Amino acid sequence: MRKLALEIAIAAALTVAAILSLAASARANDILITGAYARASASPAARAGSVYFTVVNRGAASDRIVAASSDTAASAMIHRSAIENGIATMRHVEGIDIAPGAEVSFAPGRTHVMLMGLKKPLKQGEHFTLTLTLERAGDMKVDVPVAGVAASAPE
Repeated sequence: MRKLALEIAIAAALTVAAILSLAASARANDILITGAYARASASPAARAGSVYFTVVNRGAASDRIVAASSDTAASAMIHRSAIENGIATMRHVEGIDIAPGAEVSFAPGRTHVMLMGLKKPLKQGEHFTLTLTLERAGDMKVDVPVAGVAASAPE
């Protein structure tokens, strides 16, 4: 009976480890990217999409995200959304500073990576690679799962 209980516990632990390893994350030096996802395209004609994630700096030195790219789009840029005088705006930013110990969220309606010139619509359940370039950590490849059209978190 103990042997069976031990085998079940080991199987459960391996299952949990496998699930956690599938979570969209990347790590370079002291920078960790977690919770990456994109929303599925709302129509087959969509030419743009957005990528969201959280960046954590576990180190003692600042870093800065200075560029983004993906094979799924002609270009990728860091954008910041805001409401100015009651009007929604979205502006390109040159980079995002990640202070030591800081956590920065890229989220709908806020900072995000904008994919422009999609080569094909983003379909729920698919994945693609986003490359983030940081001044200190260098290039980080992030696996991005595509969630539903109105998703507010990875599925």
